[in-house]
Amino acid sequence: MQKIAFILLISIIFFTNLFSQSINIPEFPKGTLTISQEGSIVTIPIEIANTNELREFGLMYKEDIPEDYGMLFVFPTPGIRGFWMKNTFVELDIAFIDSSGTILDIQNMKPCEESTCPIYIIYKPFKFALEVKAGFFDRYGFTEGAKIEWSIKEFQNH
Repeated sequence: MQKIAFILLISIIFFTNLFSQSINIPEFPKGTLTISQEGSIVTIPIEIANTNELREFGLMYKEDIPEDYGMLFVFPTPGIRGFWMKNTFVELDIAFIDSSGTILDIQNMKPCEESTCPIYIIYKPFKFALEVKAGFFDRYGFTEGAKIEWSIKEFQNH
């Protein structure tokens, strides 16, 4: 009887530790982003992934995101890169954007919890990528050729 109680206690401790592991979500800089095309203009709040750590983490582990919100990935130089949706639970649209702020391509990305996930890529150099909730670009009618401008909020001491 004591042996069963001991095994049960060890099992409870093991599974409690296993499921209580918290994911350390990094703090992202905040800003705003404006998209414009043919007279249509929308401004949304953004989080900015401007370091390797932030770009690698992205929108992982978020259960949901607001309709009018985005994450802007900022790279030091234009290049050809791939994105994937590992541990990302929200269906997203991604816009690949050149260094002048012009959207080159928009793709839909599906959540992925598998060990191998599809890679979303374009074979044109881009400097920025904007991830938003799926349907955002369709809702506002933005397509390739739309322009973005963005700014980061400066921290103020009060």
